[in-house]
Amino acid sequence: MKSSDKVRFLLPAVVYRPGGSGSPEKPPATYKGYVAFLHEQAGHHANWRDEKPTTVGGRAATLLTGTTNEPMDGSLGCPTAEADPDKDCFGLQPDYELRVVVIDAPSRPLVAWTSTDLTHVQDPSAAVTRFEGMLRTVRFR
Repeated sequence: MKSSDKVRFLLPAVVYRPGGSGSPEKPPATYKGYVAFLHEQAGHHANWRDEKPTTVGGRAATLLTGTTNEPMDGSLGCPTAEADPDKDCFGLQPDYELRVVVIDAPSRPLVAWTSTDLTHVQDPSAAVTRFEGMLRTVRFR
């Protein structure tokens, strides 16, 4: 498996708001609220593009591509409330492009992404195609 073939899924327990207090916050409770939270990050070095509505496993979802020129540790979220934002959490990072999907999951927003190291890959379109193809196989029980 190539590094560009990796996919992560996250039910964020907490998020770190770029430009915020540096303290963990509860993530937005709704799918639409989480997408709005990502849009707010544009004021703090996040660049979002290629946004489109879709469905994943029959649930509403939004796909978007993100890049940044500044580290944004924890801006996508952390798996636990006690996680160290510098080591255990996820967010946009310089030199990486993330294709992100936010899914309206049963209990709270589910976030998934694939990342492409732009210092080694000039065209991330193959990874994006694989990621979006994988999303068509997701089923919720």
